[in-house]
Amino acid sequence: MRFLIIDDDVDSADVLETFLTQNGHEAVKALSAGDGMEAFRSGNFDAVFLDIVLPDRNGIDLLKEIKKTSQDTPVVMVTGFKDAENVVNAFREGAFDCLLKPFNYEYLKSDIIGRIPLKKK
Repeated sequence: MRFLIIDDDVDSADVLETFLTQNGHEAVKALSAGDGMEAFRSGNFDAVFLDIVLPDRNGIDLLKEIKKTSQDTPVVMVTGFKDAENVVNAFREGAFDCLLKPFNYEYLKSDIIGRIPLKKK
């Protein structure tokens, strides 16, 4: 699978990228909403990992834009804050799941990646 990671926290993006590549997937990182949306439009991704808090744009707003561009692409919201309101809003806007930092790798592998449908080529 091919994943896009949009997260301004370089360490978190690196850790997620390493986990995905070590598990046989391809990962592309973007450290801002602007770069992330540019990468999303130019790439063919099976899913997106999107930080809720970004310096140049709210992650929920970016989720809405991604869903307008590609309704079928699963978007997993990523957050270091246990803010129920943001998580609920993300699900209302079509988020596939929510992943809390620090990452639970077993949950990530089985309950998130394991449920992402393969794109038809």
